[in-house]
Amino acid sequence: MAERPASYKMRFQLPQFIETETKLVGPLTLKQFLWVAGGAAILFLLFMTAGPSFIFFLVGIPIAALFAALAFLQIEGAPLINYVAYLLSYFLNPKRYIFRKNNQNSNFKL
Repeated sequence: MAERPASYKMRFQLPQFIETETKLVGPLTLKQFLWVAGGAAILFLLFMTAGPSFIFFLVGIPIAALFAALAFLQIEGAPLINYVAYLLSYFLNPKRYIFRKNNQNSNFKL
């Protein structure tokens, strides 16, 4: 087998920006689009039931803010839905705190 000259370099293409999600619907990722579409669908149903009244705006503005936050807000690089999942897990899972007395490593005497 012939040796390659020292000037020969193997080149590989490395993928870049693997941390970013692909923009599928305009400037939105698929997750963002689904959150916005879900919020718009709920607002549409609320508008059809309540009509253009004070109740629609009273209930619709917090719903729109919630879905916009779920779609776009990130805390330390993690989406808000992760923190909602952590919150639900904390409140719904049982908490068990176990105290085990360890006399061997204790320097405190009564």
